[in-house]
Amino acid sequence: MATAPSPSSEIDIAGSSADLDRLRVVTLRIARRIRTNSPETTTASQLSMLGTVMRHGPCTISFIAEVEHVQPPSASKIVASLEQQGLVTRQTDPDDRRCSKIIITDAGLDMVAHVREAGRSWLASRLTDLDDDEVRLLGQAVPVLERLLGPYDDGTRN
Repeated sequence: MATAPSPSSEIDIAGSSADLDRLRVVTLRIARRIRTNSPETTTASQLSMLGTVMRHGPCTISFIAEVEHVQPPSASKIVASLEQQGLVTRQTDPDDRRCSKIIITDAGLDMVAHVREAGRSWLASRLTDLDDDEVRLLGQAVPVLERLLGPYDDGTRN
């Protein structure tokens, strides 16, 4: 039976699959904890798409699917549920009447603000358990983690 790697202050993510797994698991767990500290019932996929529409302004389903790395039918289904909740609306594209642009509503903006505040509160409370050097180290890692996400993701996702 394999044993879990012991926590250490240094990891070798370039050469160790165990350390890569540690990085993967910790990022997933942090994201999950931030998400679960929000009282909203909207799913993670819905919140992510809502954030995409907010960041990029009116956009098409195909653009949302590309940014979110999902198939257009999946994006369309999620956008339809956001529309039912009154968080987004569709507007016919004046340049191509066969196409609709998805626009965030005031209710959608309010929800994003509420979710972000809940996540910030949880994260801020956890950062108080770290020393100044650890907080500084995390701050230095943010741009590197943003680069890992790739294009379209500027770190403002919910």
